[in-house]
Amino acid sequence: MILEDIYAFLTTNATFSAAMQALKDDTKMYPNYARMSSKVPYIVYRSTNPGGTTDEVLGYEAVTFTITADDFAQMLNITRVLTDLLDLKQVPSSAYNIYYAKKTGGSDYADELGRHARAVNFIFKFNKK
Repeated sequence: MILEDIYAFLTTNATFSAAMQALKDDTKMYPNYARMSSKVPYIVYRSTNPGGTTDEVLGYEAVTFTITADDFAQMLNITRVLTDLLDLKQVPSSAYNIYYAKKTGGSDYADELGRHARAVNFIFKFNKK
């Protein structure tokens, strides 16, 4: 699944890891939900169509990255880094040709603890090698 490749691409990028304040044993990127013990900043990612949907030629998968941070400026910086790494770029994969990701929108809100949150939506176009 391409989500594993996207996760590996992001979590091994030094700029991304620095923006996330990631630790060796905690990438600060979680599928579907963050544990109650998770320290901000972190990203929760989820697909609206896991495994993708295929059209006539390519598959596409819609992924939402929800960034949560105590500081609005930190959230903006992580958004910028995420967008720079993914928007209209190829993502390396050994099993798929992930041709590009397209940022399609998002939204800002405050979570139940009053922290800043931003959902950033991407569509990834791919096919199996």
